[in-house]
Amino acid sequence: MSAPWSRPPGSATLMHVAILCKDVDESLRFYRDGLGFAKTYEWSKTTSDTGQVLYCDRGVYVELDGHTYIELFPGGRDDVTSISGPLQHIALIVADVDEAYTKCLSAGGAAFPIEDWDGAPTQVFINGEPEMEVRVAFVRGPGGELIELYQQLSPVVAVDRTAAAAGASA
Repeated sequence: MSAPWSRPPGSATLMHVAILCKDVDESLRFYRDGLGFAKTYEWSKTTSDTGQVLYCDRGVYVELDGHTYIELFPGGRDDVTSISGPLQHIALIVADVDEAYTKCLSAGGAAFPIEDWDGAPTQVFINGEPEMEVRVAFVRGPGGELIELYQQLSPVVAVDRTAAAAGASA
């Protein structure tokens, strides 16, 4: 039996993805102007409850939705970026991949080619059960991070594995 996926009560959810940036302001501009996110919080020191300094430098939260953020830190380097393939990336749901791709490129991002594909917006069919259709593009952010721009074109239908396992053990 298939059912739409929902997060079980009390389960963990994503809070943030941290990125080391060569230039925090450049990355902040990219996420704000290219993807429409907002800077919601900035800090320069983190201390423990005993007063121990745990972190002392700039940190910025860029809010994606609700309590989900991209966390920007200084310290990125030109020689350290995501791996050369698309498997290590951040996937961001956008309303229109083509528009987001154009905005990202004009805000300092770069196209990210994968083998024979230039990374520009394209329709993708994922051969699960049932088949799923999405539109995606890949860009590299100013900090070297690889970003998949993701537009869902057909519903995600997942098997409720908890119910299936309970039925199988009965």
